[in-house]
Amino acid sequence: MPTVKNVCVFCGSNHGYNPNFLKETNALGQYLADNHHPLVYGGGKEGLMGAIATATMEAGGEVIGIIPTFLSEMGLAKTDITTLLETSTMDERKDEMMRQSDAFIVLPGGFGTFEEFTTMLSWSQINVHQKPIALFNIDHYYDQLVAMMQKSCDEGFAPQENMNLFIDAATIDDMFTGFANFKHQLPFKYTN
Repeated sequence: MPTVKNVCVFCGSNHGYNPNFLKETNALGQYLADNHHPLVYGGGKEGLMGAIATATMEAGGEVIGIIPTFLSEMGLAKTDITTLLETSTMDERKDEMMRQSDAFIVLPGGFGTFEEFTTMLSWSQINVHQKPIALFNIDHYYDQLVAMMQKSCDEGFAPQENMNLFIDAATIDDMFTGFANFKHQLPFKYTN
């Protein structure tokens, strides 16, 4: 496993009702800064997105925001960060986030966050990338999603080995231990 430097964080543009979501987001920003992991994120200023960027910057870290121009024009971009990049589309944003990152963390979020996670997971499954992905499963937020993915394996829609393409973690330490031990393995070989 190559060394993890830049860490992409996918998360909600709202805070959610559970105060632990914001508390753990702020702790993650502090951790990224303290351990010299530049943050790559969606460039927004609202919700957990804004919080992770603020926490990382305030702790002396580096923040790379990537946002589609149409969202920036709506006034949703966080401009007081290290670097803000604009893309034409949401898909280009995901491509650039993947390109800029060595690992992915998925904080609690809504439909967009789910879509970002499943995109990176499905791209890992077809060998587009070999980077580790961690669900930061704060207070069991992602338990039902993990159960649904297990059901897809149980029902024959995905090989059981694909459950090893992501880390289900309850703490920051668990995620980074998982990153350090991650080995991208597929149940079959892709040929180019």
